[in-house]
Amino acid sequence: MAGTSKSVQVVLSRSERLPEVDVWLIIDILRATTVMVSWFAAGGEELYPAASARAARELAESLRREGKSPLLMGERNAVAPEGFDLGNSPLDITPELAREHPCAVMATTNGTKAILKAASTGAPVFAACARNAPAALGAALARGNRVGILCSGREERPSWDDALCAGLLIACLKEYFPEIRLTDGARLAHLTWLTSKDFKSSLRSADHAVFLEKIGYGGDLDFAAEIGVTHVVPELRETSSDSPRVVLRRAESGAKPLPTSWSYEKHENMIGDSK
Repeated sequence: MAGTSKSVQVVLSRSERLPEVDVWLIIDILRATTVMVSWFAAGGEELYPAASARAARELAESLRREGKSPLLMGERNAVAPEGFDLGNSPLDITPELAREHPCAVMATTNGTKAILKAASTGAPVFAACARNAPAALGAALARGNRVGILCSGREERPSWDDALCAGLLIACLKEYFPEIRLTDGARLAHLTWLTSKDFKSSLRSADHAVFLEKIGYGGDLDFAAEIGVTHVVPELRETSSDSPRVVLRRAESGAKPLPTSWSYEKHENMIGDSK
């Protein structure tokens, strides 16, 4: 299928200037966007991203005054800030919790800041990770041909884990649109994917993954490494409130996941075919 009118730009860290694109996919695979996807897959209805723990506490209090009962979740340096209900582990999210608190406020070191930065461009914004990769691509392509992928990165620098996930998205796109144009950042992310014969072990080799394993979150790594297991795509929306807020809600199911004919589990074979 012809894809000459389509292009992908990858921004490898949130500290970089954002180019003009039609739609943004935000990646923080370890672990913010994985948690966001898990939240909505469990039945959550709203998720308000905040730039800091303090901003999250203030926003949660404001929502309580409006009659909501928000769950406060997130991390600072990988652990839950004081007073938060949950940290940043997707394994802590359950359907029971989402039913009890369908509204959540989230602040993380990198991921929520990346979401808010992309929101400032005015383009549609979706949260992406390995678990919802084909669905996130389908949602993005329904909004435009110029797809931007923003990697949250770590400490305002590129991170192996997010670049690897961006490469996964590009590999999926190229399988369906072989002629899609890749900018330099997208080519670097794609090369990261192509040189990683096993996705899970490559993800585990990232600096942040090693740190998470060390402090007891190894299970989160296995969970984050599962590819294409959900069609849930969080989408950034504007609120109707007079307050300047943005909120993530589950994207409408009109856009179909991007079809793929190759097996993610046979990554090594796919690499051999690509050479």
